[in-house]
Amino acid sequence: MSVVRRTISIAVVVAALAGAAVALAATPTQGFWTTSGGEASGSFIVNGSAITPAGTSYKAITAPSNFKCNSSNLVVKAPRIKIKSGKFSYDGPAYVDQFRAKTKLGHLVWSGTFTSATNVKGKWRFTSAYTPTRSGAKLTFKKKKCDSGTHAWTGKSAETGAVGTG
Repeated sequence: MSVVRRTISIAVVVAALAGAAVALAATPTQGFWTTSGGEASGSFIVNGSAITPAGTSYKAITAPSNFKCNSSNLVVKAPRIKIKSGKFSYDGPAYVDQFRAKTKLGHLVWSGTFTSATNVKGKWRFTSAYTPTRSGAKLTFKKKKCDSGTHAWTGKSAETGAVGTG
């Protein structure tokens, strides 16, 4: 096989693999999405090519959490997160407790890939300079570094009637 023919064959294989990688991400269904059931759930609206706030009593983009470094739902401090080629990535501030400690922020790294029109999966990690501590009914925020660790998550569009896992 000549060098030219081998180079063309390699280029064709690389192009095919690149096309397959792009095919893994999908265009998400517009509307309400949730990332898990219960108190640690995340929720958002897919609106065009962005994630936007969801909710009725308060509008917010909430990420999944494990409540290790946050004492209420993990609310993103951004009005929208862009979706590009079926993926999103947020790397920025989020509230330790949006309701009781509006000035205390941590750092959220949250990403997802829409694997179909109604399914999404990804990873999240939240770090903060504060650790929420509960003593009976009293909640305090100690100035102590906290790291949730990195966690995988999945989610579903409300159109499917199902809830993801976080």
